[in-house]
Amino acid sequence: VPFPDLKLCLYLFLVVQCLHVACQGKLEMRSSGRLIGHISQRVCRGSRPPCPLIEPSLSPHVGAVRLSSSFGMAGGKGMDEAYTAGGSVQVEYPIVQLPARSLWCKQYTLDPAHVRRGDFSDMIARVKAARHYYQYPSLCAPQIGWNVQMFTLFDGSVFINPVNLDALEVEEEARRSNVSLADAEAQWMNRQRSARKTSFAWEPCASCCFLLHYIERPSMVRVRAIGEDGNPFEVTLDKMRARMALHELDHLSGILFTRRIPDTNHVVPLEGFSTMSEWPDDYPSLEARSTFLYTTFTPPYTFTTDQVEDAQLLDRKFEDGVYPGCEHDRRMRIESAAFEELQRSRWRMEKESIFNDSENGDACEDEAEETLGAATEENATYAAEGDGLPQCGRTP
Repeated sequence: VPFPDLKLCLYLFLVVQCLHVACQGKLEMRSSGRLIGHISQRVCRGSRPPCPLIEPSLSPHVGAVRLSSSFGMAGGKGMDEAYTAGGSVQVEYPIVQLPARSLWCKQYTLDPAHVRRGDFSDMIARVKAARHYYQYPSLCAPQIGWNVQMFTLFDGSVFINPVNLDALEVEEEARRSNVSLADAEAQWMNRQRSARKTSFAWEPCASCCFLLHYIERPSMVRVRAIGEDGNPFEVTLDKMRARMALHELDHLSGILFTRRIPDTNHVVPLEGFSTMSEWPDDYPSLEARSTFLYTTFTPPYTFTTDQVEDAQLLDRKFEDGVYPGCEHDRRMRIESAAFEELQRSRWRMEKESIFNDSENGDACEDEAEETLGAATEENATYAAEGDGLPQCGRTP
């Protein structure tokens, strides 16, 4: 066989093997999905409050209950589709969640000429719509799976290919002083602290949607970027606009905001943040306890609250189902409950089997003892009555 034909045969063989493995996995997923769907039906009936899966079936049917309120509000195509275990999750505004590797990378720049022609207008509008839907103060393109340098703020402003001009000065200073960039940044932050130009605040992030982090950042930042119309501009931001712009600039450079927290104590669940009035006075620290959402704390005593109108994050409740990954989380909860029910059923069957074996063994022993006792008693009766049996001391 000629060598090119041999390579083609090997390639086709590998393709057939991959398809075979994929089909086997799909069949196993489908068979396990039937079992999970049956178990989830029982789990949902006994849950409180009532589960939205009322009498679900394994295939879509007329009148099936939609998946969740957020799925219907998002306008998903399958909003009337019943739950199917192992099925793909479809939402209108998916958000990339940590620890996705794409969030740790430096993102690509956009061609200004394409931006001016409006080639990316649909994607930019999608980023803005996702931010508004989840009511986060800012959102960048990599968080919706578009790995380019673009972000938007709560005021509707768009920054494409943004550059932190203050960071450029720090890099230039590091080159002139022949020190590392980390040391130059630390020295610059110390000077900013001495001038009271840094502040602390709680920062939410759509890619870490259940947690808030207490982070120190510069109170102001100078940014050069391209607008939504493709024209360049420079702007100086302050308060929450500066903070969230720095947050998104970190995203575009592959720097996660979890690296900037002072310690792990200054990470709190978003669900409990609305009950801050019930926290202890020194939890997680006195300053953090007194800093509300969209409020910045400038040491030693200054608290400044900014007006953030289109980012009412705390007005959403967990039960509303409007948070990044809510549909995937709901399905995982149902499947987890189903597997727990399967495990309990398996343990129950094993326990009943052991108990039945034990009862059968005890019954056999009791039956043998009763048979032996009856035989002994019968022999004694025969011996006493002399029914044809020889007796001691008597002549036949």
